[in-house]
Amino acid sequence: MGLCSFPRQTLNLMNMFKNWKSRLTEKRIAWLIRHNTMLGPERIQNLSRLAQRIEDEQIPGDVIECGVYKGGSAAIFARLATHSRLPRTVWLFDSFQGMPPATAADGPEAASWVGNLTSSPGRVMRLLRRTGVDLSRVRIVPGLFQDTFRSVHIPQIALLNIDADWYESVKLCLESFYNAVVPRGFISFDDYGDWPGCRLAVDEFFQNRQLSFPLHRVDHTAHWFQKLG
Repeated sequence: MGLCSFPRQTLNLMNMFKNWKSRLTEKRIAWLIRHNTMLGPERIQNLSRLAQRIEDEQIPGDVIECGVYKGGSAAIFARLATHSRLPRTVWLFDSFQGMPPATAADGPEAASWVGNLTSSPGRVMRLLRRTGVDLSRVRIVPGLFQDTFRSVHIPQIALLNIDADWYESVKLCLESFYNAVVPRGFISFDDYGDWPGCRLAVDEFFQNRQLSFPLHRVDHTAHWFQKLG
């Protein structure tokens, strides 16, 4: 064995170990995300893609999630924001007290879901820590949307993810934050196909604002669009 071959072999082994450790970490984080969300693989992949696009295309603004639950999708956004070259904050809005009262617009099955899917800010924070998030980039805002939205000022939004289920909630999200979404920013709806109230709120908003942006389908329920111009 030559004098120079041993250091090279050692370096190669060290790089192999580093790559293996990195892959193992990513697999562990992916497992944590999957087990702390109700999203299927298509929706997880789509949100990851949109979050990566605002970085690749250097779209300015914060990331807003309305409806956080256990924090699985929040971890996707916050991990990418952690390494962003832009001064990006991830805002997480949820009552954490379960789904709020529904209205007739939400359909006959909605009432059975009221009060379900409780969580807590502490649970979300623990998940973010375990997935390597810079917590200085995150703001968790607990409470009902009608109370908390008025308490914040977010001048620029790059990505708005609305996972709010009901007509009144989705309508309030759009009315509160749409104007702050920057040109080329993205808006995603988790429940457009599942809940009639969400679909009605989105369709009415498009009609009232005379929007003609293409609404892209992800799977049977999730949709998204880009605010062009």
